[in-house]
Amino acid sequence: MKVPQLVKDLKTPERRLAWGLTTDGVPLVATPSALHTPDAELRWTDVERVSWKPPLLVLTEVSELEGAGTQHRWELAEDNRLAEAIRARVTSSIGWSERRGLLPSGHVRLVGRRTPDRDVLDWQMVFETGTDPYDTELRAQAERMVEALRRTIG
Repeated sequence: MKVPQLVKDLKTPERRLAWGLTTDGVPLVATPSALHTPDAELRWTDVERVSWKPPLLVLTEVSELEGAGTQHRWELAEDNRLAEAIRARVTSSIGWSERRGLLPSGHVRLVGRRTPDRDVLDWQMVFETGTDPYDTELRAQAERMVEALRRTIG
């Protein structure tokens, strides 16, 4: 498939793995570390969820509350393996993911993300719906869990 000029014109610091072009002419380029648009760079480690129902591509950014992150929606007119590349990169950025219970109630997902050129994981806490991420005791429990994971896993 021939790469459209709008995609070629979108300069990225890394090689292009896949690309897409929206119905309104916005180029999207996947590189080893991020999705690039003319206005933004979304690192794979910042993406919680990817949904692809042709022609609609939806990315949800990580937030401390599950599913509450900024959502990006694009309707693709042209797709050169973009959704496939995004899903693979987001999935490969996850080095550890575990759901843990909190007392007296609630759950948190602890996610260790791989970042290029780093040996240790970057840890994220994602509180499930119904669990208050601003409750100081629940947050302290989750932070202690992350610290224990840092000591044992990295």
